[in-house]
Amino acid sequence: MYTTRSRARSAAVCAATLCVMGAMSFPALASSSSSPSAVSTLDRQFLTAAHQGNLWEITTSQQAQSAATTACVKRVGADFIRDHRVLDAGVVKTAARLGVALPSGQTGAQLRQTTALKSLAGTPAYDAAWLKAQYPAHVQTLALIDKQIASGTNPLVKSLAKSARPVVARHTQMINHGVCHA
Repeated sequence: MYTTRSRARSAAVCAATLCVMGAMSFPALASSSSSPSAVSTLDRQFLTAAHQGNLWEITTSQQAQSAATTACVKRVGADFIRDHRVLDAGVVKTAARLGVALPSGQTGAQLRQTTALKSLAGTPAYDAAWLKAQYPAHVQTLALIDKQIASGTNPLVKSLAKSARPVVARHTQMINHGVCHA
């Protein structure tokens, strides 16, 4: 059973996720370059957001391996670690090939969210907060992927988004509306 404090903390973690991921889902429109192989602003923003999102997913899912209290969250977290490492390897490779510099770490908001989750480690509130943070993050990532597929200009980045979509969609189903489905 949640206490008022754990509900408030869960809500704060969820709100932070929405702010972080929501801001990434509305990147600026692609630049007007006429070359289909050019890297647009949208392409660069997608690579950056995808990389930072993958780093956050890997970190919080590694944390869940020791901080979660349910087998379901631990199983889902293990899947997320595996899948986001693969996705991020593709992002890093594509960015390097296109000469796009990626940030070395997560955003400040993502780091604060990770810290907030860590403060709940070992409690049932952790599992609920982790799931509630993961679900909107994945929903927003799907929106970002769909925008890249529809409006991105670089074929390599669009292909990367297309290959990531089924993985992120599957993850979204695994944590559907903050409920764990391993």
